[in-house]
This record gives sequence, C-alpha cells and structure tokens, in this order.
Amino acid sequence: MRTKIQNHFKGKFQSFFEKYLPDLHQIGGDEYAAKCPFHEDENPSFNFNSQNGKFYCHGCGKKGDIFHFFGKIHSLSTGRDFSKILRGIADDFGIPWEQQKSHIVKTYDYTDADGNLLYQVCRMDPKDFRQRQPNGNGGWKWNLKGIQVVPYRLPDILKADEVLIVEGEKDVDNAKALGFAATTSPMGARKWRDEYGHYLKGKHVILIPDNDHEGREHMTRVATSLNGNAASIKWLDLPGLPSKGDVSDFIQSFKNQDEAAERLAILIEQAQPYEPPKKLSLEDCILEIGQFASLELPKRKEYLHPWVKECSIILISGWRGTGKTWFALSLLDAISSGRNFGPWQCDHSVPCLFLDGEMPAQDINERTVALDIQPERKNPLYIYNDAYVNRFGIARAHLASETWRTKMKSILMTKKVKLWVVDNLASLAGGLDENARQSWDPINQWLLELRFAGISTIMLHHVGKEGKQRGTSAREDNLDISIILKPPPDYTPDDGARFIVHFSKHRIRAKDLPLISDTEFKLQGDDDRYVWTYGDVRRAQKWEILRLLDEGMKQIDIADILGISRGQVSKVRSKAISEGQLTPKNKLTQTGILEADR
Repeated sequence: MRTKIQNHFKGKFQSFFEKYLPDLHQIGGDEYAAKCPFHEDENPSFNFNSQNGKFYCHGCGKKGDIFHFFGKIHSLSTGRDFSKILRGIADDFGIPWEQQKSHIVKTYDYTDADGNLLYQVCRMDPKDFRQRQPNGNGGWKWNLKGIQVVPYRLPDILKADEVLIVEGEKDVDNAKALGFAATTSPMGARKWRDEYGHYLKGKHVILIPDNDHEGREHMTRVATSLNGNAASIKWLDLPGLPSKGDVSDFIQSFKNQDEAAERLAILIEQAQPYEPPKKLSLEDCILEIGQFASLELPKRKEYLHPWVKECSIILISGWRGTGKTWFALSLLDAISSGRNFGPWQCDHSVPCLFLDGEMPAQDINERTVALDIQPERKNPLYIYNDAYVNRFGIARAHLASETWRTKMKSILMTKKVKLWVVDNLASLAGGLDENARQSWDPINQWLLELRFAGISTIMLHHVGKEGKQRGTSAREDNLDISIILKPPPDYTPDDGARFIVHFSKHRIRAKDLPLISDTEFKLQGDDDRYVWTYGDVRRAQKWEILRLLDEGMKQIDIADILGISRGQVSKVRSKAISEGQLTPKNKLTQTGILEADR
C-alpha cells in the first residue's frame, strides 16, 4: 500500500501538501515553501520537493517524507502506527485501500493490579500494533471500548520503589529480565495519559527515551504528567545508542545480562534529576550585556590551532594546479588522525569528510595513496567523489539545490562530521552567476545553518586575474578565514604543488598572529610517496635580505631580485641593526650568523 500511495503522488507531491498547507507557494523548480505546521512560523520556513515529497523545516528541524508528515500532524508514529498512517492518507485522497493479510507474532498482556488480564497489545506482521480484549466467550474484541487502560506490567510497578519508563513493551520485558521494574504506555509514543500518574505516586522514576526526537518529546510529555505524583524524576540518555536506538539495543551491546544489568544500574545511579525545558520567547533571548557575558558557553574547539576551529566557514583560493586538493586532503588527514600539520598544532581530532566534485575517482584514490593516508586514525575520514557516485545513477552534488543541501546536512550530522571540505566551488555550483550576490545568498544561509549545527566548512575556489577569490565579494561576508595560495616569485610549472599560504582575512587573536604568517609549502617525493616541507616566508626573506647586504649588494638591487619594495629592504635592515644582528656597515654579527643558521 505504501508503494501505491507513493505512485499516486509521484512527481506531483505538491497535491499532497496543498491539502494540509493552504499557504504553500513555489519558490523555484521543484521546490515549494509554506509556513511550518509544527511550530509558530511567521516567515515560511517549511520546504518540500514536489518530485520526491521530502520535506525539511529550517525553523524547527523536522524532516521526512509524506508518511512522516501525516504521522506528525496526527500524532501517529511511523513505527507502531504506520498502518494507520497509510489508511489515513488513502482515505483523505480516495486511494483504494488494499487489505493486507497479517498475523500475530507477539502478544503483550496488560493486567489489573491483581494480575487479571484486561487487554492485549498484539505485534503484527507486516509490522503493526493492534489492541484486543477478551469478549467473554473465549474470543476477542479488537478494540478497547469499556476497558480501563493501564500502564504495562502494572503489578510490578505498584510493588516497586524505583520504576524505569521506556517506550515499548519489548524494552520493558528486557529491563525486567535484568531485574528492573519498568513500564510503558500502550499504543506507543505520545500516548501517555495523565491518569497513569497516580500509579506512580511516590515512586522514584527514571525516564529512558529512545535516541530520536520523537522519543525525547514523548518522555518530556511523561515527565510533565508525573510532576506532583512521582517522588523524584531522573532523565537517562543511554550512551552509544544508534539513531532511533533504545534500551534493548543498549542491553544487546553487552556480552551477557549481568554486565548489562551492572552498567545500567550505575548509569541510573549517576543520572541527573529531570529539569523541564524552559520555553523562551524572542524577548527572553534579548539579554543585557552583563547577562550575556555571564552565560556558561562551551569553549570553541580548535581543530588546528589557531585557524581551523569549531563552527568555522573557511575559503581557500588558488590558481588552477596550485595544489589546493593536495593541501586540503592532507589537512583533513592530519585533523582526523590527531596529527599536527605544517606549523599548526592539532588540538582536537574530529570526523572529517572530503567532497570532490571534479576529479575522476582514480585520481583521488592515487592521491590518498601518494600522501600515505592510512585507514587507521582517531576519527573517520570520509571521501565523497561525485564521479564515483554518479555511476550509480545518483544525481550530481550541487550547492544550488535545496534538496541536495538538506540531504547533505543530514548526512554530515548522521555521520557526526565536524569538518568537511568542498572541492571546488566552480564544479559544485555550476550554473550560478558567481558575480551575483543573490545567487550565493541561499548557500551563504546554508553555511550558517551548518555553523550553528557545529559543522565547519572549508571551500576550495579559484582566484581571478587579480589574484583574489573569483566572483562576488558576498562569498566572504560570513567567513572566519580566507586564504590565498599564492605561487612564489620563482615558481615554475615543474615545481608542482608549491605555494605560499597567505591569510587575506582572519579572526585570529593578536598573540597567535605569528602562526599565520606567510608560509611556503612544497610537496616533495618520488612517484609513490609525497611529504610536505614548509617554512616561514617572511623569516626566509629576512635572512636572504641580510645575507645579500652582508655580501655588499645595494638595497635597490636586492629589492629588484626578491620582487619587493626598497622600503621593505630598508625596514628589515633597520630592525636587524637594532636587534644586533647586522652592523651599520651591513655586516652580519655573530648573533646574526647564529640566528640565520637556526
């Protein structure tokens, strides 16, 4: 039935959404926008694609397909209530219903305080949950009419002082097998009733949500309901759970039940008291300077001190063939491995991703081999090569596509990537007018979304004729760092990957400025393996000036040879004399000789 519904809307999913979103409007191509039904939305932040029906709200972060959407607006779970979602959509749009044969694979007994059966929850195949009650004649009535609905395993929780609340009957049974009293509400998430609270009066309750947004929303609802009934309420987010994971997944991660029970008991003991989320208005978020200064904000992590930081947006521009890709791959290799790179120290190692939109997969593979990038590292280094994935019919990556941007953000967050490289803007933003601010604005806003989600982005780009990043200056509006990879004055094409790293824009503290002085990088090696060498350009230039002065060369000739101004030569000379490295007659002192050899 799911396939039948999808085919009914195929290529025209706007006909689905327009039934529930009367204010929707087309914003370009297959993309539509509307005010989000899941939060107060003054400016339309809800977007969907008419070809595939996928939606995403830039305001509250909710996302999914038409089945998730229908479930959310009707408080139905896409797991437990999926058949109801299918039936609801079919009824709303007059799609003929196909009755599927199903059978019971598991039953869960709900009893009164004395253990007498009140009703059952039945797990069905295909996956579904249905409720039934005894009809008094040895059969069943498939409804709960006239029945007192109670929490699962009521006798156990009435006897216990401490009770775990989880999301499903299977989780309750698995917790009971470890010796814990646990319960859940019938009919899944968001079905908790306030009247269940009196069964837990005076109990010490531990809320253990599933590892997803719906699970946490459900437990927050339970906590609100128990306020004033429970003696205490703790909240426990289980460590190491996969997306949508639950307490059963946690238990299965141990070798045996004794280990699982011991670890769970420790986590329950360490769990913190539940604190209800504070609802803030826009007015609440406008703080006086003293309040803002007193906020307990986590320190921004530095991946490569002092310029590659958490929540950064960085642009690296250079001539074609300069070595941008080599440089970026090595950068991510170092950070994901926890190694220093060039003159910069790796303070925090994080998962990284390299997105290549231009080169054959073989070329990227050859470069990873040549740079000796090993699979063993502190954190993953992922590679996304557009040429490789396109062979499987997957659409090319494109920064201008809202659908692609939404999907890529989801992938980065799912894989917990904290730093990624986009190589390069010319190949991944083709068709945009790179000189028009309005063409870049949606991408700029998306980069800010990534920043606010804790993801740092490094973009590789070409320079124009003037040696600056090509295209609209709006691209630099939100940058933390802009780097130009400049060819050295004596560069020849035979030098290969050799360039000067010049920070043309930065947000760096004054005390760290020496670490971002112009540095020359050169990739050296044989046909199989390469290594980077580097050096401080200004220091090298300084001592080259002093050596030439020591040899008797005139300042004007030195300036001409090195391609710098005579004023720069004079400034270096004056400073060296004041520091005792050069005599007034332009001869290196013993101090100067030792410094030059250092």
